[in-house]
Amino acid sequence: MSTRYAPIVVVLIALAGVPTVIHSYMDTAATDGRTAAAIPMELLGREGVATTRRAGWGEDHIGSGDWIERLYTGRPAVTLFVGRSLDAKTLYHHPELAVAYGSPFSPDEIISLPQLPGVPVHLLRPSDPGSRRMALYTLRHEDAYIRSGITFELRNSIAMLFSRRAPMTLFFVSQDQSDSSQALGDTPAAAVLAAAMEAFDRQSRIPE
Repeated sequence: MSTRYAPIVVVLIALAGVPTVIHSYMDTAATDGRTAAAIPMELLGREGVATTRRAGWGEDHIGSGDWIERLYTGRPAVTLFVGRSLDAKTLYHHPELAVAYGSPFSPDEIISLPQLPGVPVHLLRPSDPGSRRMALYTLRHEDAYIRSGITFELRNSIAMLFSRRAPMTLFFVSQDQSDSSQALGDTPAAAVLAAAMEAFDRQSRIPE
C-alpha cells in the first residue's frame, strides 16, 4: 500500500475504533437512577400482587433483570408489566408475544389518552372473537416516548455508535374488556398505565 494513503487509513481505523472501545471495553450502560422495581406496589389505592412469572424470565426474554409484573385485582383485573432493557428490539418488536403470550391480538394502532397527553400509546385489540383481552403499552427511551421503535433506531443509529447505551423502558398493561362501549381513557388499564408511568417519572433522576 502506498504511504500516501496512510493518513486516510489511520483516520478510518480511528473512527472505527471509537465505537469498538466504547461498546466493548468501557462501561457503556448509562444510569438514570430509575428502576422498574421502584414503582410502588400500590397504585391508585389498589394493592398489586407479584405474578408467578419466574425470576429468570427477564434475562431470558428481554436481556434484563430490571422488570416487574403485577396483578391488580378488581373488575376487571389489570396486569401491569414494566421492563427495561439495553436491547431495545426485545421491547418494541411485538412485546405482546413475550409479555402476553397466548393472548391473540390484532396489529396495534397508535392512540392518545386524555391522562397521557402527547404520549403515543399502542392499543392491542383481541383478534379472536372469543377473547375480550385488550392491552395498552408505551415505550420510553431516556425522557422521550417512542412512537416507532424501528424509526427510533434508524434515526439514532449513528449517534448510538458513539454514545453510551441507555435502556428502553416498556410499560404494558392488559385487562379483560368488560364493556366494549367504554372509552379507552376510562378503563382500569389506562388508569394503571398512567399511574405506573407517573410513579416511574417521579423517581429521582441521577444526571449522567
